[in-house]
Amino acid sequence: MHILFPLPKKRGKPEENPFGIIMDLAEPVVDIAIEEVYRRQIVPLGSLVTHFKDTQLSDAHGPNVAINQLVKGKLDCIIGYAFVYALAPVARMSPYWKSATNDGIPVITSIGLTSNLDNRTEYQLMTRITSPYKVVTRAVTKIFDQMNWLKVAYIFNEQRHGSSNTGIPYGECYLQMASLQRLQYKKNKMDHNYFMFNELKHDLDVLRDSLRKASMLSNGQYFSLFAASD
Repeated sequence: MHILFPLPKKRGKPEENPFGIIMDLAEPVVDIAIEEVYRRQIVPLGSLVTHFKDTQLSDAHGPNVAINQLVKGKLDCIIGYAFVYALAPVARMSPYWKSATNDGIPVITSIGLTSNLDNRTEYQLMTRITSPYKVVTRAVTKIFDQMNWLKVAYIFNEQRHGSSNTGIPYGECYLQMASLQRLQYKKNKMDHNYFMFNELKHDLDVLRDSLRKASMLSNGQYFSLFAASD
């Protein structure tokens, strides 16, 4: 069985690799996992062949890494990707990569947590091993329901904010907020209740003003703060 691990060699920008997944961190873990699989005799010794390929954190080169392996006839499973815009097209196409030995290529990933990847018809063979944002959304919503909190304001880091570069992808804070906001709007019809800042270009006066507005908007009692960690 040929297993492809499409990962970047370099960490790159946080907006493209928010979880800091790189090849050097993944390889030792994979080696230990394969040793354990053989030790338990789950599969025959030597039956797993791993291929680590650099995706360069590119939505163009990243999918081609998988396609090249497919053309070589050395692709049975994909585990990885760090950049969601490289993952999504591969996860859409992989059910159609059929051959005499497989009925499509399964994709296993720890990213792709947004609700637009929940569609099992479109992403038939993708498995996410971490909880998608909808799980966090349900948990937060239940807390608000239990506490009878009706108003909420969001303050979060977004590296697109204040930047003229429209090519910067939306950050994880924005995507999580968007998931929460949809449900909150259905219940309370609150609109324009979020404030963004850029941690790379932060301005204390602007942040202080956003905190004040958020406090007033949420009755001066509660607000949710999403900030990127180091």
